[in-house]
Amino acid sequence: MKRIIIMHGWNATPHEAWFSDAADMLRKKGYQVEVPELPGGYYPDFDGWMKTIRDLAPDENTILIGHSLGAVTIMRFLESQNIVVNKTILTAMPIEPMKFTPISPFFEDDFDWEKIKTKAQKIVLIYEEGDQVVPLEHGEIAAEKLCAPLMIVTGFNHLNTLDISLLEKIVENE
Repeated sequence: MKRIIIMHGWNATPHEAWFSDAADMLRKKGYQVEVPELPGGYYPDFDGWMKTIRDLAPDENTILIGHSLGAVTIMRFLESQNIVVNKTILTAMPIEPMKFTPISPFFEDDFDWEKIKTKAQKIVLIYEEGDQVVPLEHGEIAAEKLCAPLMIVTGFNHLNTLDISLLEKIVENE
């Protein structure tokens, strides 16, 4: 059975945005889905977020889905491990802290793009064209560095809403 781990973003909870709806839909499809509560709220605890994903022990049967800082956490996890996961779906992922000081510990080092792209059998990026928080340029750079497809949707709310059927298609497309 394939597992799915959904990592929420900064200052969010597993019950916000599309996380619960996606988890419910994917469970109905037969997936084992986990949406952990990540510690720290507005002041995210980098070590705590990393411990959370490590403790969930993703493996070759796992699909990792991350929103914003949750996606950054997935990237940091992948570059620090010697495992390969099934698939990684990164949504609205920043590639730098921009003006948000509380998230700067997640960006102390550059990403090891080369290593990360070897740690998932498939990587897909989803960004909003009009995202007011993470510019589309971040997605374009990540797609180029990860050699991954970039799906662009319209919107402006930092992918706090997401067409669950789009996510379903990406998850089920081998």
